[in-house]
Amino acid sequence: MEAYDYKANREELRVQQRQQSSVRMYLLMVLFMAGFLAVSVKLLVIQVRDAEKLQEMARVQYESREVIKPVRGLILDRNLSILASNVTEYTLAVDPGVIEGRDTVAHFIARALNRPYRSILATLSDTTKRYVVLEKRLSEERARPFRDWDCYGVRLSPSPRRKYNFNALAGPLIGYTNVDNKGQSGIELFMEEELSGREGFIVYLRNARGTRRPEVDYPKVEPVNGLSVVLTVSQVYQSIAEEELAKGVEAYEAESGRCIILQPRTGEVLAMANFPSIDPNRLEEYTPEKARNRSVTDLYEPGSTFKIVAMSAALNEELYGPDDVINAENGSWLYNPKLKPIVDDHPYPALTLRGAFEHSSNIVSAKLARKLGDEKFYKYTRNFGFGVKTGVELPGELSGDLRKPLDWDGTTLYYMAFGYGLAVTSLQIACAYAAIANDGVLMRPFIRRWLLDADRNIVDETTPQVVRRVVSSETSRIMRRFMQGVVDSGTAQKARIEGVAIGGKTGTSQRLVKGSYSNKSHVASFVGFFPVDDPKILILVILDAPKRDYYGGSSAAPIFRDIAMRIINSSSEFAKQPEPLYASFKGNDKVRVPNVKGLNVDVAETVLKAHGFTMNVVGQGRHVAMQDPPEDVLAARRSVVTLRVVQEARERRGSMVRVPDVVGMSLRQAVAFTKSMNLTPSPAGSGTVRFQYPAAGEYVPAGTRCTLSGETTDITANLY
Repeated sequence: MEAYDYKANREELRVQQRQQSSVRMYLLMVLFMAGFLAVSVKLLVIQVRDAEKLQEMARVQYESREVIKPVRGLILDRNLSILASNVTEYTLAVDPGVIEGRDTVAHFIARALNRPYRSILATLSDTTKRYVVLEKRLSEERARPFRDWDCYGVRLSPSPRRKYNFNALAGPLIGYTNVDNKGQSGIELFMEEELSGREGFIVYLRNARGTRRPEVDYPKVEPVNGLSVVLTVSQVYQSIAEEELAKGVEAYEAESGRCIILQPRTGEVLAMANFPSIDPNRLEEYTPEKARNRSVTDLYEPGSTFKIVAMSAALNEELYGPDDVINAENGSWLYNPKLKPIVDDHPYPALTLRGAFEHSSNIVSAKLARKLGDEKFYKYTRNFGFGVKTGVELPGELSGDLRKPLDWDGTTLYYMAFGYGLAVTSLQIACAYAAIANDGVLMRPFIRRWLLDADRNIVDETTPQVVRRVVSSETSRIMRRFMQGVVDSGTAQKARIEGVAIGGKTGTSQRLVKGSYSNKSHVASFVGFFPVDDPKILILVILDAPKRDYYGGSSAAPIFRDIAMRIINSSSEFAKQPEPLYASFKGNDKVRVPNVKGLNVDVAETVLKAHGFTMNVVGQGRHVAMQDPPEDVLAARRSVVTLRVVQEARERRGSMVRVPDVVGMSLRQAVAFTKSMNLTPSPAGSGTVRFQYPAAGEYVPAGTRCTLSGETTDITANLY
């Protein structure tokens, strides 16, 4: 057995320990060098790559950017009465953490605000809070002590606020703004982009003492103030409508009421009243639901005012004449033995069309609809503007509820004929009757007249826009006489005004209560216009759930009369409604010529006058076929627009067309003209037309070739 060598083993252990120490030292050095390298790289990155970022972060610590609010545009009525303006209020806030001399500051603020000193001091002493609002909506007078007071940590911030100069007048129509002065309803919301303008800003630097100075490297960006909106609404008419509507709602114990006043020939909304209304200056007293404009947001079944569709359509389709007699079934018609009969409140054995409209016969209206048929009745309903939005410049407008014929059952056509089975807005009814007042032409209603810049220059304008012809001029004329009969001797005699020819129609419909029609809850309405031969004003009055005299002729008609009487008596105001006040503005020597082609010459004259033009009529007839200058051309105000007029393109002679007189026109104009008359032009040569064949005034089949020869052409070249 070998002896254990302690000395040798000890030496071997020492060698191993030295080797391990060397390895550890090496590892430590590697780790140290790696750390040093990482720190160096990081410092290099900070110095080179992140330098700008870090500088910007540091800059933010002492730099502030302050938004400069633009001035919100005004809202004015058609005669430049300011409906909505601006006032400046102030917010006083403090930063307790940076305020020095709290006792002195608290005394100053307490005196200026007339607040308890101890309360203010307690607020300033709570350094855990960085931003505390002491007072909002300070007026200019109450804010004055703080405006020139340079106290670090105390900030006075201006904030614009809307002021509605006539309080509740047109409240739902104009709308209101929120605390940030952004439109929330009405015109304020719909025209937010135009009214609000564009924000600017300025950059400030703060030194160690807290003093601010503008940053020279950042130019100040000025705000762009909002544009002002001139409405078509008359403050006078709006006041009359609201006052009389409020009286009527109270007198007939109704839940609410609505009134619309239109200019039929242009589509301008002269007033739109709701009762109850809101005062946008006192919004805390109202819920948002009460701020809605019920003339465009609420639907109802119109009842007898809807009889205009079936009656106009039957006349226009020449199914009956005004004095044709229809069996009125002694007030009860069992149109389907399995269903309830259609009844009239006042039974008649027979009625002429005229008499049926004057006495508001449900039975005759239903028979007219049946004669028309589903598709044709639906077509006329849509053409009158039901089932689609009118396009007025107001938020929340509904299109109504009009089902297509495929969705109708066996009762729909009959009941829709006298205003049940569909839902409409008040504005849709007003526009439909305005079309009858306007020679059968439906206009798009509009409420925004102009946009003005700060110097009151017109930068944009809304022009009257024709939607479509609904019925012929002759049908329109007959319907106006029918409506005059309604007022003179029919259901709306309480709308009569001595010496004024008024046309209109009453409506009374049952309301749905818990899913069933109630004989105790009704909508009473009357829509009328005057004078009948040249309607300038149309007024719609609607009462919801009147407890007294719920028939439209007994309640809504008298309110119409009172409104109309006051409008007529305000003679100067009435006289200037058709023509805008262009003279009030400067810098607008030229305007765009409106498109009046296809209009009745009287309608065209009204539209041209509304744009500041006069007209010269060439030719025989009442319908505008061509105009010079053409539409959308910029022309000087008060310049002359020449209208070439003709008889109706299609006379009531089957498929025959009356050849127009085109001699003297340019060849290009004559070609366009004959095409518009449903003839086939055959031009030859150039220059002015010297010869045409067939001759002007002849009746020829639609599509007939019409030879047009210019000055340089052999006139016999194209005869055969």
